[in-house]
Amino acid sequence: MKPQLSRKWQTSRLLPAGLVSAILWCLLCATPHASESDDFVRRLQVAYLYNFTRFVDWPEGPGDRPFVIGLIGDPLIEPHLRKLEARTAHGRPIQVRRYQTPDAIAPSEILFVGHEVEDELDAVIEQTTERPTLLVGDTPGYVGRGVAIEFFLKPDIFREKSRLRFRIDPEAIRRHGLTVSAQLMDVAEVWK
Repeated sequence: MKPQLSRKWQTSRLLPAGLVSAILWCLLCATPHASESDDFVRRLQVAYLYNFTRFVDWPEGPGDRPFVIGLIGDPLIEPHLRKLEARTAHGRPIQVRRYQTPDAIAPSEILFVGHEVEDELDAVIEQTTERPTLLVGDTPGYVGRGVAIEFFLKPDIFREKSRLRFRIDPEAIRRHGLTVSAQLMDVAEVWK
């Protein structure tokens, strides 16, 4: 028989997890309408990226280095990513860096890979091999080719609206030495 915890302890202990779940649920319920622009979807993607920083653990790195969110491809998401530079992640200031080519990619905690570099995806993956970099993309088929998280729009049950969702490749996460919380895995579609 499992001992019962006091209600006060349960509430205070579960509040952060409940708050975390609420944040993820709000993001999952955000529904871009067909009439809304791609700009809205990009803003949602950036909100997800920021929240990923709360649910992914990176190996300890130099404490004086900023938390880098890199970008290759999709220049239209950059202004939205730049707004994150006023925030912190893992106690470090966020810095956004744009890379023009796979060879230019420097150490980054997160690297957003736009659809414009689909032909160079293998080079991007090679450049980030053995680095603790969370690769995130928005192109169908990126997960399974080495990208850890892929955004996609999924129609609701009435096929009237679409919701921004994401799928995770656990093997790609492990290859980069990262750990993802069970809470994030619970709201994701897991690629096998």
